[in-house]
Amino acid sequence: MIVLRQDPLTEEWVSLNADRQERPLTAGRLMGCPFCPGEGTEVGTVPFDVAVFENKFPAFHAPGASEVVVYSPHHHDDLAYVSVEHGTLIWHVWMDRTKALMQDASIQAIVVFENRGSKVGASIAHPHGQIYAYPYIPPRLQRERQQFLSTCPLCPFHEPHGPYIMANDLWRIEVPYAPRMPYQLWLVPQRHVAHLAELTEEEVGEGVRLMQHIVRTYDTYFGLRTALVMALYQDVQKSSAYHLRWDFLPIDRGQGKIKYLAGSELAMDAFVVDMTPEFVQSTLEPIFQRIHQEKRMN
Repeated sequence: MIVLRQDPLTEEWVSLNADRQERPLTAGRLMGCPFCPGEGTEVGTVPFDVAVFENKFPAFHAPGASEVVVYSPHHHDDLAYVSVEHGTLIWHVWMDRTKALMQDASIQAIVVFENRGSKVGASIAHPHGQIYAYPYIPPRLQRERQQFLSTCPLCPFHEPHGPYIMANDLWRIEVPYAPRMPYQLWLVPQRHVAHLAELTEEEVGEGVRLMQHIVRTYDTYFGLRTALVMALYQDVQKSSAYHLRWDFLPIDRGQGKIKYLAGSELAMDAFVVDMTPEFVQSTLEPIFQRIHQEKRMN
């Protein structure tokens, strides 16, 4: 049974679902994968390229929705390493689901995200993402929306900005001016768009390439499959003044170290980060540019 309760001190909503304690854990274990094709699995035996279905252990029932997006029938098809064509198909699935969920008047926000790796909560090793359609405005988005009412803090002419990793006519990759996590990056469309369904085909194609290059840069730098959360911030409300972005939040910080959320972060929501945006730029930019150039030449 899912219960939504509002914190009387902050007025923030919390979704409570004791059934989620029973969700399967296959990451790192030798057991059957529920996201691989087969009899009795979540995706069944019908051939597919990308599969979308309701989460068996959802954060919300109606109003709201919790969906799983399985990127490929192949167990090791990481989003960062599939073909650009297949990556584009995945983006179109996100766009189509955003459009469909927007039609439900009870849904207040739609967030697309991936927990990449068991260290950030992925209980199933098969690469997949999720879509949460919230019946309320999540606290972070609620606070951010207020900053877009008079001017857009994400449009290129607005200051301050963190240092750029790269920029072209369609997208830019920047280190947030005040990052919450080490090596955090944003992928931001240069054009002011509020939600994913407003992107053009050209923007989608270039966005896929840059998203893949960002994650490959992390993997190259850390020398492993980087544990990170990748989330789409968008606003699906009518006449929204919001500016969408992809947020990349790796917890790896090099030398086998992990960024843990501890006292200041968990108790006070006050983040302490061990490096500056300028250091992140100087470290990641050369790797990104090399990967970006190599892929463009192929």
